[in-house]
Amino acid sequence: MTRDKRYLSTSNPVRTAALALATLAASIATSVGQINVVAYASVSIASGWNLLANPLSAGVRNGADEIMIPIDGEIILTWNGVGFDRVSYDPTLGGWIDTDSNASVPPSLPPGKGFFFYNPGPVTNLIFTGLIVPSPGTTNSINLPSGYSLIGSPLPATVAQITNAPVSLPVLDGMLILQWDGSNYVQTGFDSGFGGWVAADGHTPSVAPSYRVGQGFFFFNPGPAKTWQQSLP
Repeated sequence: MTRDKRYLSTSNPVRTAALALATLAASIATSVGQINVVAYASVSIASGWNLLANPLSAGVRNGADEIMIPIDGEIILTWNGVGFDRVSYDPTLGGWIDTDSNASVPPSLPPGKGFFFYNPGPVTNLIFTGLIVPSPGTTNSINLPSGYSLIGSPLPATVAQITNAPVSLPVLDGMLILQWDGSNYVQTGFDSGFGGWVAADGHTPSVAPSYRVGQGFFFFNPGPAKTWQQSLP
């Protein structure tokens, strides 16, 4: 097994092009070797609430303790389909605790799963370390259930429009994308009856939102479950 190390940063779109990285890795692969692209992603987080998604696969279960170094006082909210499950980190109480301050476990945050992260301190960077998923020649398949889901791109890439390769979010008529600006949701939808992408009012023309490495977002699927696929050559 061959490992090709790369560094990704949200501050430089060129270096966040995971497609280019994986293509480079594929070009040096041999017929008997398998490439695992190991990367380091620095994701800037504001003080307060941030909507994130783990951009790299790490550890046994992609636990919050495996993908990044815990911050004293941090809170993680994961979506269960109808509401949020909360876990926080407080070393004075033994580490990971639930809403009642009882001992808990760090949540599993695999690539593709979005989560809210509360940063109790000043602006800082979270450093994620792990494998780029998928490896060259394979495909990510992410379930988009009916209704709301909290997701992120499993493939670490920054694109001008979220539907662009290699992020490649599918376009569904009636879909909504809710991104977090630090204090409010910013909504963009797709409605063929109004010509395509529309703003939060449902009719003003807009464009597909951008996407950056490590970003989570709410996705509303108005119909039956669909599959979001991402592939690398």
